[in-house]
Amino acid sequence: VSNSWGGILAAAKHAGAKFPECVAAQWALESGWGKHTSGHLNFFGLKGEGTDCVTWEHFDGQDVTITDSFKNYDSIQECVNDLVTMWYKDYKGYKGVNRASSKEECAKLLTVEGYATDPNYATKLIRIMNDQA
Repeated sequence: VSNSWGGILAAAKHAGAKFPECVAAQWALESGWGKHTSGHLNFFGLKGEGTDCVTWEHFDGQDVTITDSFKNYDSIQECVNDLVTMWYKDYKGYKGVNRASSKEECAKLLTVEGYATDPNYATKLIRIMNDQA
């Protein structure tokens, strides 16, 4: 899997994302088009035991800088699989965003379900998807 829009699209399709372009938009937004990771091969800011990084979150109307721990991955496909399993598919009682009927609704559900704290996250994803269409 290549660290590119097309590579992430292919990985997302393989992982079972209903809207792989939404996964690719997350990759573009979260990693600066594959240039920055939060853990080894972690292009989505997936938190968990691994690498400590400084990041920002949006809480109570404020942007706050925090240090958090981010997962490390052995491959891009493994990272994409983890994202799709935990957020796109139904997982441990959580209804995944694959339930959306459009890529725009998928982006909005990621915010509603708590993937991102940025109130403009869905708008940013939709803009990226539309620019790549």
